[in-house]
Amino acid sequence: MENIDFKVVGLLILGFIIAYLIGRLQGKRVQTDIPQDFIDLYKQVEHLPLRILQTIQGSINPQKGKMAELLTYAELRYDYDRIIPLGWPIDFIGIKNNDRIDFIEVKSGTTHILTEEEKHIKNLIADGRVNFRLIKVSEEEISKFVSARKG
Repeated sequence: MENIDFKVVGLLILGFIIAYLIGRLQGKRVQTDIPQDFIDLYKQVEHLPLRILQTIQGSINPQKGKMAELLTYAELRYDYDRIIPLGWPIDFIGIKNNDRIDFIEVKSGTTHILTEEEKHIKNLIADGRVNFRLIKVSEEEISKFVSARKG
């Protein structure tokens, strides 16, 4: 097993993600300390040869944050009416109609330290310094802008 076929490893990872998402689509289960989806996934991964697991982990580490965001997005869909992916500096905005709007930051691994910009945003929100802005643009302004760009 010296030569690991990374396409096979990629397909395995994709398969696990698809299996997870399909499981989630079958309906929300009663939550326990550990979601059943993760237990099932763990049992499937447990049977893979150690070398393949090490290869998967090594190839995932650079993408671990994005994978965590993808899995979090899949889970958040059940908690909110609308999830808006932002990416940076905050990962998502979650909207629960007639209830709340949450700014969501996903951290993976052992570090859960916010960047300075994330701390700044968190403090603005905590201080209540969040506003809704409505900006109106007239048809005339749009036409002038389009005309100026053509000329």
